[in-house]
Amino acid sequence: GFTTQGGFAEYAINNINTMIKVPDDMSDEVATLVVTAGTSMYGLTELGGLVAGESVVVIGPGPIGLLAVAVAKALGASPVILVGTRDNRNQIGRKLGADYIIEGRDEDVVARVMELTGKGADYVVDCAGNETTVNDAVHMTNRGGRVCLTAFPKKPVNFDLGYLAVNNIYLYGIRGEGRSATHRAMAFMAQKRFDASVIHTHTFPLDLLPEALRYARERVDDAIKVVISMRGKGDAKGSKS
Repeated sequence: GFTTQGGFAEYAINNINTMIKVPDDMSDEVATLVVTAGTSMYGLTELGGLVAGESVVVIGPGPIGLLAVAVAKALGASPVILVGTRDNRNQIGRKLGADYIIEGRDEDVVARVMELTGKGADYVVDCAGNETTVNDAVHMTNRGGRVCLTAFPKKPVNFDLGYLAVNNIYLYGIRGEGRSATHRAMAFMAQKRFDASVIHTHTFPLDLLPEALRYARERVDDAIKVVISMRGKGDAKGSKS
């Protein structure tokens, strides 16, 4: 929806280079997650130039954050650390490859990252996007490291720009996938380098689109990734995997 017609358009035209073949053994629900994984891939590789063996911290276990954990692990990051406040999502992050889980409400997040890495993280991906996490991301990053904002505050915030500058920390913003990132994410998923299906929680038929949007927006029934199916009709609650 950024550069061409989005998913809510009646018709959409895309360049053939943006088309990706879905393997026969991949379900429609899992295939919808390729773009989510592609967003994480874009932030970690095209923007950040992640190198195998570098440490990665992901703040926020939403769909992009959880798949950022999976992609970082598949790319050889070590350790991969997930910061979250919802235990069930943190455990999904562990299934996707997180080496360490930090409970954001109960621990000093920055101090714990310093303890685990010894010098700060090489790369931090902020998928929460509030004043606290933006500043935590900068303060837990190693000198010369990188911070990627995949979520961002909706209004101006107080931000420790001076710390970022004197420590030569690079800051990137991202609005979605780009270049070949989605194609490479599909290659990883087709090879089953990680199981993206664990973040798919609900499927709704098209006639229940408003309810599906409510589930996603309000996190009803702890919804993570909500999928709309064009096949058949469903009940008022949708189905949960």
